[in-house]
Amino acid sequence: MSVISSFKKYQIVWVWNQTTPALRNELIAFWRDNGAIQDPIEAWRRTFEVACVVLNAEGRVVGVSSVYCASPAAGKVLYWFYRTFIQEDCRDVGLAPRVFAHTYEQLALAYAGEARAPAGLMIVTENPKLETAAGVRVIQSVGFQRFGLDSSGQSVWHRLFLPSPQKS
Repeated sequence: MSVISSFKKYQIVWVWNQTTPALRNELIAFWRDNGAIQDPIEAWRRTFEVACVVLNAEGRVVGVSSVYCASPAAGKVLYWFYRTFIQEDCRDVGLAPRVFAHTYEQLALAYAGEARAPAGLMIVTENPKLETAAGVRVIQSVGFQRFGLDSSGQSVWHRLFLPSPQKS
């Protein structure tokens, strides 16, 4: 685990493929206590999808980004589907976009140049606040473009990874 950024009083830590049993237990309790994921089995499964954690000054988890790999249509191209959850009293303006940016950068670096690696990140806007003009501006400010609607009518956005520079 390595701190990749500080934001105000928070540390953003890259934990992809590095979760320990202790961190998994803390994540399960974090989601349960904040009403995000109540099913302990689903919460445990999702701990393996965590990319970044946000820690407060006391070192407690107050935010999480997670990703899972899937194809939006008929198996043509893979994307990382991105989710984030930040504890309500820690939702400082700018924190969520910072967590997204670091998750994007770290995944782009980790899989750069792999022929069948995911093409970028996708989000499905489950939060109605993200459908407002202000929400759309925030999504666009971190490089997302509208992809379309999913089968339940929710907006889907994507951001492609930049191509790797060609070696000469």
